[in-house]
Amino acid sequence: MPLAAFASSVLIAGAMASDGWLIDFEKAKAQAASEKKDLLMDFTGSDWCGWCIRLRKEVFDTEEFKAQAPKRYVLLELDYPQDQTRVSEATRAQNDKLQAQFGIQGYPTIFLADSQGRPYAQFGYEKGGPDAYLKILDSARETRLRRDDAFVKASTATGLQKAKFLKDALSEVPEALVSIHYAEVLSEIRGLDAADSLGMDAKFGFISGMKSLEGQMREQMEKGGESVRSVAAEFLKGYPKASVAQKQQLLFGVLNYLRPPRDNEVALKLMEDVVALGKDSEEGKRAQEVKTRIKAMIEKQKDAPKEGAK
Repeated sequence: MPLAAFASSVLIAGAMASDGWLIDFEKAKAQAASEKKDLLMDFTGSDWCGWCIRLRKEVFDTEEFKAQAPKRYVLLELDYPQDQTRVSEATRAQNDKLQAQFGIQGYPTIFLADSQGRPYAQFGYEKGGPDAYLKILDSARETRLRRDDAFVKASTATGLQKAKFLKDALSEVPEALVSIHYAEVLSEIRGLDAADSLGMDAKFGFISGMKSLEGQMREQMEKGGESVRSVAAEFLKGYPKASVAQKQQLLFGVLNYLRPPRDNEVALKLMEDVVALGKDSEEGKRAQEVKTRIKAMIEKQKDAPKEGAK
């Protein structure tokens, strides 16, 4: 390799990761397993994301964080820069795969995960500097210890009792992470509790089903709001054990597939359905506010001069 090309490759490689951070997911997991540590995964846009840059400057690049964090965590940087020379083609491919796998919607997104790569906590930018951030991380790590304690208890139990311990383990993990990253555990609980007496299938089956429902509602948009609403109503019939909060959140989500002013009457019905499920809940109160705004828009439509009218 010519000297100039070699030097260029070294410079690019050197820019691939921050000091003390790995960039290879599999290597990071292997190191975490061998050193009995957890993973700290930083999904970042190193050269364009303002909050990512602030987090690195205020926390990750400080001497306190560099001294303390590696004692418990293997640091993994997953970068999505505008300057493509900052990451290799192989790293870009890995990061794109992980972006989809972890459902990343914004930056920075920080996960704490076990050595298998199963996340148990999620953060973003937090103010307060390294001391505050380390305390947040360590507090979250305590939930992982409780999760694992319940998993150990489950390993020696059978039947419904085992399912209960597995449920206890998952209760230590944010619901959004459970539905994506703990499918095998949910499947095991389903097999142990066919009657769903613990309500886990109703809870997380609902969350998983929401993904396919979104596609169905999108397909119905051209047919109008009532068509979208009917698809959501049919979905809810399949989950009679879904919580009031889940049902209300789903109905609110339907608003994203309606087209004002054409679908304002449908939107009004949706908000009435939300209120009927529980007017004193957070979603119920919000629905009442939205109802007022929708009614005002409907009245405004009625008062507007008709097209072609003189």
